[in-house]
Amino acid sequence: MSPSDNILGRIRMFVTDADGTLMGRRPEYEQYRVFRDRINSLRRDHGAVWVVCTGRTLRGYKGIFRPMNMFGISPDYVIARHAYIYETKTWGFLPHWIWNLRVLWLHWKDDLALRRALPKLRRAVLAHNPFAKVVYSNRQRLFFHFEDEGAARFASEILRAEARAYKYLQVFESPGGLDVRVIPFTKGLAVTELAAHLGVSTSEILVVGDGHNDISMMEMTPPCFTACPSNAAAEVMEAVSRTHGHIASEPNLGGVIEVLSAYETGQINDQLPADWVSLEGSSSPPRAGRGVGKGLSTAFLLLAVFYTTLLVMGNFCDFPGKRMIMMPYVKSVEMISKMMAPMRR
Repeated sequence: MSPSDNILGRIRMFVTDADGTLMGRRPEYEQYRVFRDRINSLRRDHGAVWVVCTGRTLRGYKGIFRPMNMFGISPDYVIARHAYIYETKTWGFLPHWIWNLRVLWLHWKDDLALRRALPKLRRAVLAHNPFAKVVYSNRQRLFFHFEDEGAARFASEILRAEARAYKYLQVFESPGGLDVRVIPFTKGLAVTELAAHLGVSTSEILVVGDGHNDISMMEMTPPCFTACPSNAAAEVMEAVSRTHGHIASEPNLGGVIEVLSAYETGQINDQLPADWVSLEGSSSPPRAGRGVGKGLSTAFLLLAVFYTTLLVMGNFCDFPGKRMIMMPYVKSVEMISKMMAPMRR
């Protein structure tokens, strides 16, 4: 291997996602020692720092990272909730105060704007296509379904034009569907800020991620080095391939270890897997239902309120079906009275 093949020697910041990248559904203890040695070598031989960028809160990060900490594996910096930067110390985490306070202010300010944004986007689409079906709608997400692909493409143009004014809105397309999501703060902005703080160019950063919210880190300017494990989303693999990064053949932590080896040897694989399917070619849109639990809870609450109202009315007036409505209540009171009788003696 010639020195020019060792791209890892040019890396000064190694950035990884947590869920789905470093961690799968269970701890991979057999990989921990190997990964620890690779990270320590990266720090010692190349003077690089390791950053974990996650959508979790700092408390959530501490919980899922505990198994790795037991093996002496700890990043130099943590970016929590896509944006808040903390430096890892032996005694805990030191916040990047100026940046974090600025993010807090931006979150508050933009949350006010976003409360008006999604209803505005909804009206814009329905004004041009009243037959569009709103499958899901809340403060964080808006999902449309269209019977006609042409209508979906036309609506996509409308949504992207309207969403351009809001930097935390992203529009995702699927066959016959459009998904608008609120990304509170892109990871790419936080990584760029930390790099500037440390005096690192984005061209000296290696980013490894698996989810949609990691793509912003892979599209920084100047371009950074990119990679993903084999379990990455189709759009992430496409972004890595487009930036000539490494698409690993192993999932999760095994894939991250493979990435480090690939960049060290210069054997980068930017070819999409043979079974890779783009979002446009998938057979079904992403799931965007309201959630069975939430819908049932609301229904039970409404029924309880309605039944309570009838019980109150039944105590003061007569109406058809009163006896049948009051019977479950009366039987319940009688049963509770029998159960309580021994306790009164």
